[in-house]
This record gives sequence, structure tokens and C-alpha cells, in this order.
Amino acid sequence: MENNLLYWVWLTDICGVYNNDINALLEQFDTVDEIYKETDYSGILNVKPTTIKKLRDKSLKKAEKIKESCDKIGAEIITFDDVRYPDSLRTISDPPYVLYMRGEIMKWDRILGIGVVGTRSCSDYGHKVVDYIVKDLAMCGATIISGMASGIDGLSARAALDAGNKTVAVLGTAIDNPYPWEHRRLMQEIIDNGTVISEYPPGAKTKPTSFPWRNRIISGLSKGVLVIEAPEKSGALITANYALEQGKDVFAVPGNIFKKESAGANRLLSSGAKAVGSAEDILSEYVYEIERLKIKKPTVVSKIFAKPEKVGNEIKLSIDDKRFSGLSDSDKKIIALLIEENMHIDDIARKSEIPAGELTTKLAMLEFSGHIQKIPGNNYKLNV
Repeated sequence: MENNLLYWVWLTDICGVYNNDINALLEQFDTVDEIYKETDYSGILNVKPTTIKKLRDKSLKKAEKIKESCDKIGAEIITFDDVRYPDSLRTISDPPYVLYMRGEIMKWDRILGIGVVGTRSCSDYGHKVVDYIVKDLAMCGATIISGMASGIDGLSARAALDAGNKTVAVLGTAIDNPYPWEHRRLMQEIIDNGTVISEYPPGAKTKPTSFPWRNRIISGLSKGVLVIEAPEKSGALITANYALEQGKDVFAVPGNIFKKESAGANRLLSSGAKAVGSAEDILSEYVYEIERLKIKKPTVVSKIFAKPEKVGNEIKLSIDDKRFSGLSDSDKKIIALLIEENMHIDDIARKSEIPAGELTTKLAMLEFSGHIQKIPGNNYKLNV
């Protein structure tokens, strides 16, 4: 087993993490042991000549040095044929064949992993969304998986820790290199209360391409990916695209149409991502997992919910109430309908005459702002 581990480290050091060469080799050989012990690689298709030349060097000194460095910092080396390797990563098109992990080696089939990604330059709105939705998810028992970058990623990891839950950070840097440097304490907290993962061994140099490439691991480990504030061109959208390719669910929080930070998330919504205004919107997609893993249902109520004043046992409320003054005409149509009674989304669409795609976004925004609440059966009620 020890030799097998060293063979994998040797192979990934030669081929790098962009594993076209490894994929091609595994089409010719059944095991990494066979790849290492082969002496004549001529005639193997789709493997670069430079890689074939390197494969003939059978020295394991560098692999042994990498293992020694991992031992010093308490990092585990998890290879593709290790029973502890996440099964959800085995099926993606470009699996990482070696993972370096610090912290808990989780039982990956016993967590409900939700990837959370977004812009590094998040707004106050993004902060509130993380504090409201991501923290609720973690408090309910979902495991938040992010990239530990500045902005939404780091805030999400912090929200999970503050909720008293474990979290997972997937680095685009070496396993011993927190990025950004300001997150070194956060990284240690995640090691103490979750897992830090990287494809890169201690001391490995960071490349710009490492960050978008690691995003396939975030989505691969997750049941679904939540996008919060993402510009049109961003790593968050790369993660969402990986999620779609891997057959994972994609969720997005609607944002201000006049803010560039929201353009990517809003485009995902127009392309079919599920609009999210609460943790319940996400957890409702995983009824089986919630029952199997005994995940709690959301009980946290956001502080941004507005509470109308009561007179006796009655609530005096009309569309002219000042709390609705800043809403658009179409939003007020929805509110006016829900003042009368709770209503199914199809009935809201029919009575308000708001197009279905637009209505879904408006309902999510009204829910996030605290004006309405989604209840079982795809029904909505006024938040009172």
C-alpha cells in the first residue's frame, strides 16, 4: 500500500494535475503499479513524448520527500484507489488522482455537501445573503464546501464555523499555503473543524490556472452549488458550469440587475438555475438525503423579516402600508394577492399575469427581503 501511494505521487508529479496523460495511461494499464513497473511506453496513444521520457525515470525520491513533508504538517495523501477517496469524485470526467487533506477525513457519503461560490468583491447584500442562507444551511446540518478565497467563499466558511458545523475548503494552492494569506487563521480553524483539500503537495508553486481548475472538485464534492453574487466572467460561474457538466444542481440568489456583481447569478437564473431566497429552497430538493442523514429542517428566522403591528388579534395590513412603498408595481401585485390568502405559484402567475421566469425571480427576492414566505407545496404566504 505504501508503494502504491508513492507510485501515485510519482505519477501526478510527472504528469501534473491536468490529467489527460494519466487518463490515457489508465486506458492502457489497469493499475498505477503497472504504469510504474512498465519499462517500454512506446506505442501508447495520447501521451505526450515529454511525459513518456519522464516516466522512464523510476526514482521515488521526490515522492518520498513529499510524503515526509505531509507527515510534518499532518496532511494525509488520499489516492484514487484509497477507500477514503470521495466516491462522488470518481465519476467526474477529470478526477484528481491524488488529494492532500488536512483535518478530518470525512465519510463523504454521510454528508450533504453544498458548494457555495461567489465574487471576491461582494457587497453588503452578499454579506447578508451569506449570513442568512449559508448560516441557516450549516445550522441545519448541511456541510458547506467552498474555495476559501476572499469574499463569498471565505464568508461562507466563516458562517459554517459560526453555526457550529464542519466545513470543507478546496484550495487552488499547495496544501500548506493558505490563500489569501489573511485567511491563514481561517484555514487553521477549518483544519480543526473540517477539512482542507488540495491537489498540490507542500511547497508546490501556485499557478493562475490552478484556481479555476480546482473548482471541479468543489462541485464534484457537492450535491448542489449555490452561486451568490457572481460577475459574468468569474470563477463562480466556472464552478456552476462544472456542476452542470457533472449533473449537479445549481442554485442562484437573485441580485440587483444594475450591479455587475449580480450579472452572472442572474444569467444562471434565466438559464434554468433554481432561484433561492432561503435555506429551505435548497434543502427541499434533498428530501431523501435529509431523511437518510437526519438533517434538520430550517428553524432560523432571519432578522430582516419585517413584522407588522397587531391590533388585538387582527393584523391591519393593506397594499398601501409603508413597508411596501419601495416595491415595484409587479411586486405589489404579488403582495396584494397574498394579503387576501396564501396562494400556489401557478395561481399567482395566472392572477398577476407575470411571466413564469420573471415571477420565480420576484418571489425569491420578496422572500429574501422578508415580505413573503415559501411554504410546502410550492405555496406562498405573506410574512406576518
